[in-house]
Amino acid sequence: MFGTPAETLGEHVARLVAIEADADSVQAWQPLLIPGALQSFAYACEAIQSTTPALPMETVAERADSRRHRIDQLSAPSVFIVDESALHRPVGGYAALVDQLEHLLAVEALQPRLTVQILPQGIEAHPGLAGPFTMYRSASQRAVFVETLTSSEITTRPEDVAAYASAWDRLLGLALPPQESMQLIDGVRETLCRRLKTAR
Repeated sequence: MFGTPAETLGEHVARLVAIEADADSVQAWQPLLIPGALQSFAYACEAIQSTTPALPMETVAERADSRRHRIDQLSAPSVFIVDESALHRPVGGYAALVDQLEHLLAVEALQPRLTVQILPQGIEAHPGLAGPFTMYRSASQRAVFVETLTSSEITTRPEDVAAYASAWDRLLGLALPPQESMQLIDGVRETLCRRLKTAR
């Protein structure tokens, strides 16, 4: 199931969706943005365009729409740990961020297999500072997906998997419990809503 890195972005997206659909469990860490599978359309458009500005707008819209539907294809128990800073980063502007936070709350409430936990600001240094990653388990196989600005890698090397599994355990120990995480997200949403009303 786990192959080599995709040669094109389209192939990469297709492979990633296939891996997610076949996985028995998904564990993802994202320190900078709301994870792709949890993004609203407007947020996804801005996130894609900001990292790949040369893409035509119609391609950006297609990929943003694809991201929006990825969560429906996740049949496995999935845990996403997100750094609190991502809740405050106005990707697409503050109105888009409010819409994104509302989307995040709705998706979490409607998807019983989905868990979102927030790593609060002020936490000590941790392995997740090295960057985002996603771990997949399918039967006896385990793989880690790592993406940078110019490349992506899906690795099944035991030493890589062990290193990321250790990092995940550390992040999970530092993250807020699910209920507290939802309360924090809703609190940020309410604060932003008040700010937008005051600015009108």
